[in-house]
Amino acid sequence: MQQRIVFFVLFIWLTLCGAACFALTAADDTQFWLAWPLMFALPFLLRPLGMAESLLRPGLTLVSRRRGRAWVHLAPWQPTVGLDAPKVSAFWQAVSVSTCVALRHHDTVIVSSHLLTKARIRRLLGELTDCGQPFRCRVFSVPFTPAARAVMQLEILFRQWRWRPAFREAWPVMVIRRKSFSGKK
Repeated sequence: MQQRIVFFVLFIWLTLCGAACFALTAADDTQFWLAWPLMFALPFLLRPLGMAESLLRPGLTLVSRRRGRAWVHLAPWQPTVGLDAPKVSAFWQAVSVSTCVALRHHDTVIVSSHLLTKARIRRLLGELTDCGQPFRCRVFSVPFTPAARAVMQLEILFRQWRWRPAFREAWPVMVIRRKSFSGKK
């Protein structure tokens, strides 16, 4: 299902690019055949743009705030493929630090990533315990729908220029709440 959605989106994009190029070039064959592949390839510029963004924004995590909650994500502009052990460790250390800082300022912190595993959850919980902030944590398994997997596949295709064939069926989500000693939650 995921591959069908990805190919359908790419086909629609190819068709829209063709229609736009046809309208812009007034059906001039030479200009059309030059403009159509260039316009179709525009999403693949996300990789060089991501490389430039990683130079300008070197942070490994991204903390967004919505409705009084903090969401901790791996930075989408940082590459997550072909990393050596110290770089992977640096990524998850940055997640730990960002989560600890977010927990100081927000009652609820949510950590979600398709790269989150049980071992990484245990490591994050251990580092949060060392942080000194009392907390409660629940881990949920959210279904990873075919549409969400297709969006992830397109993002990986455009940002990393590679095809990732399989994804998990579930997306782990950690909900971390700061404990309150004053009786309120």
